[in-house]
Amino acid sequence: MTNELTDRGQERRDSILDAALTVFVRDGYHATKLTDISREAGCSVGTLYTYFENREELLAAVLQKVQAEIGNASDEPLEEDFNRISYADALRASNRAYLVGYRANAKVMALLEQAAHLDEQIYDHRVARIRRYIDRNRRVIEQLSERGEIYPIDDPFMFTTALSVMISRLAYYTWVEGFFDDSDETLERVAKTIDDIWFRSLGLKTD
Repeated sequence: MTNELTDRGQERRDSILDAALTVFVRDGYHATKLTDISREAGCSVGTLYTYFENREELLAAVLQKVQAEIGNASDEPLEEDFNRISYADALRASNRAYLVGYRANAKVMALLEQAAHLDEQIYDHRVARIRRYIDRNRRVIEQLSERGEIYPIDDPFMFTTALSVMISRLAYYTWVEGFFDDSDETLERVAKTIDDIWFRSLGLKTD
């Protein structure tokens, strides 16, 4: 729904999103009902329909909110003045912010994967998220290329897609599939590995 909200309406919508996040993560996509979310939010099911057309739209809004928080945190270092900070340092900070956010929201990311296989709207949202991440990384690579700091790349879009998907799946297997133990040491290992992938793939100087 796209109607402009009052401050009070936005506050209510945000509280519904928080409640929905709690219930979706707790009960899973299949078992979650709007009645459970309304109970958690302290409102009627009718109030939910004031802001969202159905359960799928509500889940999409929850996912968008969480992923925007992760994306904004990882984008921020790349908006620095690069006369003051090196690209290498900015990339390290960006990668770390992405991983910290992913780890903190691993249950939400698992929910996204689960729902995407069953609902076209959520699938489209998942694809849009991946494309946003790829496009962000493509812009970074283009900036590096313009500054002459990396090797020339024949197919920047394909290169960036491969790099981005590899990083995203490593995070997924680490914190959703539990391939490694969930510890600060693992976070450091994954962050270092991703930095190495970036720098070695691009031939980017790290000093």
